Amino acid sequence: MSPPTISRKDVLKFETFLFDADGVLWTGDIPVPGAIDFVSTLLGAGKRVFIISNNSTKTMDQYMSKINKIGFSGVSKENVINPAVVMAAYFRDRADYAGQPVYLLGTENLKKTLESIGNVHCFGTGPDYLSDHTDHDFIHDMDLSIIPKAVVCSYDSHLSYPKIMKAANFLKRRDVDFLVTNEDYTFPGPNPEIVIPGAGCTSAAVRAVSGRIPTVFGKPHKPIADFLTNKQHIDPKKTVMFGDRLDTDIQFANENGFTSCEGGKTEGEPTPKPPQQQGWISKLLTGQQIDPSGWHKQSFSSLLSTSEYIYEFATHNFRPGEKAKYLDAFGNYKKQMNEKAPSIDLVGSWTVSYGKTTDQAVHLWRHTNGYKDVDNAIHLHSSDSAICAADAEVAKLCDRRRNTIVKSFSYWREPEKRAPTHVYDLRTYVLTPGSMIEWANAWAKGITYRRDANQDVGGFFSQVGQLYIVYHIWAYPSMCARHETRHATWAKPGWDATVAYTGIHFLIDTKSYEYVCDSECKWSYLEGAR
Repeated sequence: MSPPTISRKDVLKFETFLFDADGVLWTGDIPVPGAIDFVSTLLGAGKRVFIISNNSTKTMDQYMSKINKIGFSGVSKENVINPAVVMAAYFRDRADYAGQPVYLLGTENLKKTLESIGNVHCFGTGPDYLSDHTDHDFIHDMDLSIIPKAVVCSYDSHLSYPKIMKAANFLKRRDVDFLVTNEDYTFPGPNPEIVIPGAGCTSAAVRAVSGRIPTVFGKPHKPIADFLTNKQHIDPKKTVMFGDRLDTDIQFANENGFTSCEGGKTEGEPTPKPPQQQGWISKLLTGQQIDPSGWHKQSFSSLLSTSEYIYEFATHNFRPGEKAKYLDAFGNYKKQMNEKAPSIDLVGSWTVSYGKTTDQAVHLWRHTNGYKDVDNAIHLHSSDSAICAADAEVAKLCDRRRNTIVKSFSYWREPEKRAPTHVYDLRTYVLTPGSMIEWANAWAKGITYRRDANQDVGGFFSQVGQLYIVYHIWAYPSMCARHETRHATWAKPGWDATVAYTGIHFLIDTKSYEYVCDSECKWSYLEGAR
């Protein structure tokens, strides 16, 4: 059954908003672009917000520390629900569990939660392994003297043969309950090439050996939904769930009467200009409809950029000794373009001081009307005699010309006017295919470390030309200022982690060129007075 469609107009009619955590609100310790603003908007509008996670490896204090560190203000412990909290409440509310032993295949943090809230005594956490796998005497020496009220399976990095054996033998008794935090077989991690086994591996092993069917507390099962309904008094008909997994988040919503989002756009509604800081989740507030159960089905462009503008990098290698003639020719070409296509703006022009070649100019054009302007430019270059002639004069003075169509990342600002004496650092990154979304998630936080010196000019990703390319442009009053600013940035806690994370996981190649604005390029937007 497909989840019902909701529109931008309808989304704020809901009273309660449920969010999965990893992959929806944040990835690792980095917020998904726009998620913080969206949650803040909901809380400011008086909506109820709950983070529903299947992760039971942290105590609630640790969860809150992470949430606050990432930047989600206004979220309290009562707003965070996971299987550990729900299971602990289950123990607390049942008199037959008071003070009873529970055999736990899980972490020390889960033990703390179950004992502090649930008033039970957990045993079994930590290492329990065989020193000699050829010695079968352990079968006769295994301690089964404590009969637990329940066997609880969760993520356990110390999972071992003796633990599975003990759990299965305890569960031979039908008066011993079999409880599981969740059955997610894997964890999300920073490296998609590495498989991280989850709690489902523990429960699957015990289930297979014992032949028992457990009660599962995590999504998509009913205990969390019952907890929300009975303890938090939410109305399922006025509740919407955002998630990134069909088999847990969206199934959880559908089976428990909540709404989940599906793509679509409300007819007849004007589309307001989107804010600069926006990720896939906040686009619900600005007109674009998202299917959070399948965000990967959208184009990367719609997820990474909110701007209607299309940008174009034009790289010209002019002939040695012909710089002055080239600049004159390009100035005439720019004049012709301004007259015939005023919505296509030259927002930046630079000549190279340091890089692979110094006989090079880079121009950044902005197509204000998006691809309509691109189509118009193509038409003018084949039909307008003045533009064709001006372009031919530029071509005569160049050995090579290359154009790349790009879009701006939503978490970067649009290019602004700066003094003509600035030095510009253009950095080009070649990413591994499929890593653009995670790169953007990392840099959405990373860019905050570099805004205080007004050094960020623009960040772009390729659309036409060589794909999986990212361009960052930084500006400094001088090379000395560049050195001092970059040194100060490296001293900030967290910046090194951003560089290391993106460098290790996503980069194939990187290049850096230093550009300065030529004094004769009076037509450059970025050279204008600030």
